[in-house]
Amino acid sequence: MKKFITYLSLTILFIIGITFSFAQQNQNTQKSDPEVEVLKKRISELESKLQTVESVEKMELAAKLADANAKLLNAEIDRFKRELKDANDEWLRTWSLWFVGIIGFLVLIIGGAFWFWVRSLIADRVEKSLNGFKEAVDQVNVLKNELKEAVGQVNILQDQIRILEREHAASVLEGSVHIPDSQGRLYSETINALPDGGLLDLIADKTRGLDFRYKAAEVLAVRENPKVVFPVLKLLNSIVDSQVNWDNGNILEWYSRNLVDFLGQFHTQEVYEGLMKFLNRLLTEDPKYKERFLTRTVFSLARISVGLHKSGSISILRGVVTDLKELCYPDDTLRILAECFDKFDEPEGIKEILKNGLTNMMPEVETQCLGLLQKHDPDFVKEWQAQKETANTQSKESS
Repeated sequence: MKKFITYLSLTILFIIGITFSFAQQNQNTQKSDPEVEVLKKRISELESKLQTVESVEKMELAAKLADANAKLLNAEIDRFKRELKDANDEWLRTWSLWFVGIIGFLVLIIGGAFWFWVRSLIADRVEKSLNGFKEAVDQVNVLKNELKEAVGQVNILQDQIRILEREHAASVLEGSVHIPDSQGRLYSETINALPDGGLLDLIADKTRGLDFRYKAAEVLAVRENPKVVFPVLKLLNSIVDSQVNWDNGNILEWYSRNLVDFLGQFHTQEVYEGLMKFLNRLLTEDPKYKERFLTRTVFSLARISVGLHKSGSISILRGVVTDLKELCYPDDTLRILAECFDKFDEPEGIKEILKNGLTNMMPEVETQCLGLLQKHDPDFVKEWQAQKETANTQSKESS
């Protein structure tokens, strides 16, 4: 491009020079030869410069060509290197895959063989262990059967022992009249040595008379054994269920009442609930048992309610006050009943005791009731004392 521009510039200058020369000739035909020489010299210089420019251009082009060839050669070398590297990488990748595949195949074969060997070994050992386990299971089953037979024999022996203990207890208690002394101790060492199991079985033996069953319960009550609670509750309910001939003597009634007293010395939830059910039964079923069991049941239930701090029995205890006026009862029954009403803030129950005349022959119990009522209802105490004074005055005047 530069050469073309150079040639174009020289051609334009040459044409301008010729044009200028012809114009000078038209204007002045008599120009001198030295000017022609100058023009020729000028043209010669221009041609020389043109050749110089061409040489420079050729050198530049040659340099550029050499540079281009060098770059091309470098590019070819780089491409060759890349191709060679890619070929090497591909070769390495291919042979690596082959190597890994071969190794994996060998590992698979060797591992499979090893696994088959291990599995065979394990299977043999498992089979041996399984056979041993089956033998052990068979032995265990045999031992279980033997154990069942042994347990059965032990149970039979235990039953026989319990029967012997029960019969021995019955034979020992048969001739005894007063089992505990005045301090609640057992008189006889033979009675003291009787096992609890035989005594419990004797209480539950329905074929025995009430005297035997009562004596067994008495021994356990003296020992303060709480296991006596359930069989005694069951015995009391069986007495109510049975048709006992109470005309045969007061001793049977005495036994029955004392059974309730035995329960009263155990302040447990079992006794509390059992006496509540038994008292409800006395109030709702055959009334002939009410006079034999009511006062003792009320006393025991009131004492247990105080001991356990349970007020659930207050309503039923207050309801039986009117039934007590028809019965005989000891002072302690009214005392503990009044204390129970006081503890659970039920002064109306204490008033019921006074209003129904239960303390008429018990001045000490009456004084206790008035003392308990003093903090609940002092006006009632004043009215009661005033009525008593009036009644006493009228009695003296009439006499």
